[in-house]
Amino acid sequence: MKRDVLSEDDYDEVCRVIGDAVIVLSECGHETKREEITTLLQRTRHHRAHDERDEQRMLEHAIRLVRP
Repeated sequence: MKRDVLSEDDYDEVCRVIGDAVIVLSECGHETKREEITTLLQRTRHHRAHDERDEQRMLEHAIRLVRP
């Protein structure tokens, strides 16, 4: 996915989501490779399936941006 697909505010939010995932993985002693980040984001999206549509959309964009 290219950055120009997202507005600047959405891109900033997606980067924040990815950064949060990296911090969580690091604090738990896990690798912070793309595969690990993608797995965590997918698991989070699954667990929050009933949350706001905007949050789901940001998670989906983050997954596409990070996916190896």
